[in-house]
Amino acid sequence: MTSAALTSPSESGSARGGRGWLVAAVAVVVLVISLVCAWALYHELHPVIGRRAFAWGLLFAFVPVVPLAGLFVWLDRLRPEPRWLLIVTFVFGALAATFISLQLNGWLAGLIGDRSGPSPRSAVFIAPWVEEAAKATIIFAIVLWRRHDFNAVVAGVVYGGLAGVGFAFTENIFYYGQIFQQAIISGESSATALDGVQDLFLFRGLAAPFVHPMFTLVTGVGIGLAVRHRHLGVRIVAPVAGYCGAVVLHMGYNTIASFATSDSLAAVYFAILLPTLAALVTIVIVVRRHERRVIAARLHDYTVFGWLKAAHVPFIVSGRGRRRARRYARRFGKAESQRLRAFQRAGLDLGLLRDRLVRGVAGPSELPREGELIAMLTSLRGKVLLPGVSEASNDELSSAASSW
Repeated sequence: MTSAALTSPSESGSARGGRGWLVAAVAVVVLVISLVCAWALYHELHPVIGRRAFAWGLLFAFVPVVPLAGLFVWLDRLRPEPRWLLIVTFVFGALAATFISLQLNGWLAGLIGDRSGPSPRSAVFIAPWVEEAAKATIIFAIVLWRRHDFNAVVAGVVYGGLAGVGFAFTENIFYYGQIFQQAIISGESSATALDGVQDLFLFRGLAAPFVHPMFTLVTGVGIGLAVRHRHLGVRIVAPVAGYCGAVVLHMGYNTIASFATSDSLAAVYFAILLPTLAALVTIVIVVRRHERRVIAARLHDYTVFGWLKAAHVPFIVSGRGRRRARRYARRFGKAESQRLRAFQRAGLDLGLLRDRLVRGVAGPSELPREGELIAMLTSLRGKVLLPGVSEASNDELSSAASSW
């Protein structure tokens, strides 16, 4: 294969400028859609739960949001996805996915005869299909838009989890507000109404706030597997299997919530929900470690060609090595820390791109990007300061444009 030509600075600058305008346009569109959905949700739910109940619901529903969202951001720390896109995913789950689900659930429940509102039947057999599809929409949209820059399975888990956190946030506002409002309408005091909200919060907000993120990250795993594979069958089956897995988990949870008694709920929680969560967490950890090993192996390809030293790789990929390098760089000031982070990011991007090229899921249009990343690494490799690694001289390492 022919070597990839490096793009000129003016071309890459104009491309980044054009992409910047595109990102801004997409952000504005998503913001407008979200505001419309927020307005529609508020006006639909306000007559049902009232302003005071809405305020209490909002307060209780927000409690698990920060730790759960922080967990997924932490999981994404190796090669962080764009922050604005993570925010968009959360907002989409909280507003657009919730509004779409509310409308479709009500319409489909009416079709099967639930005229007076949702019943356990619609909660088990309708809501899971609708809600998991609504939440997964944002993951599919991101993959279609950024399929050449999608960090495979981990990215699918992160986007799916954040969409689930957003969805659960809005759903909990409604449930908490409804409990409060019903108590007030029944003539109970505000203190008694808050006691009812707190009882529900103990389960939905403290014991099992992870259920919606857990469901949707299964879909994200399927989408991430599809992105990694060239085979058409895998690209079709993996997302469908992930979505169906999310629906089955959701159906099981709604069945428990609809039919389990208060006495049996604890047994079901410890026997089913927690083991399911532990199994999914284990899968995510294994996948994350596997992706680190894959990136390290692909970067070692470049050490064979002479673009990197083998000693560089752990400081790019290994969690311990990255932290050690950053602590060392802080001794030399902010500029050195920024240079190290740029070096690490370029190395991760190059390893992931190399993996896509080897797997055959990256097209010829991505070869110039490989050249850009190699050029970035060669410009930084002799400048970045790494503990125990001497600065590389130009005669030690190659400066060729591409591995192809």
